[in-house]
Amino acid sequence: MTTALPHSATTSLAPGCQSCAGRPGERLYSIGTGQPRALAKADAEAAAFGDGAHVHQSLPDDQYVVVRPITDTEAGQP
Repeated sequence: MTTALPHSATTSLAPGCQSCAGRPGERLYSIGTGQPRALAKADAEAAAFGDGAHVHQSLPDDQYVVVRPITDTEAGQP
């Protein structure tokens, strides 16, 4: 599933994303939407990362961004 981000791809929150459920996300990978099969590549990367990784779309940056929600135990860790 792809969720559109309302702000820059550096934004770690996507309020409408059911997978993130309001939690910040760790950015793992990004690809420009104009590249051939960009969404398929982003989906494949998310599947490879596993553990809740999924795709957001950053409209201002014209990118697909693979993120993984940060759990409460991960927050604040280096």
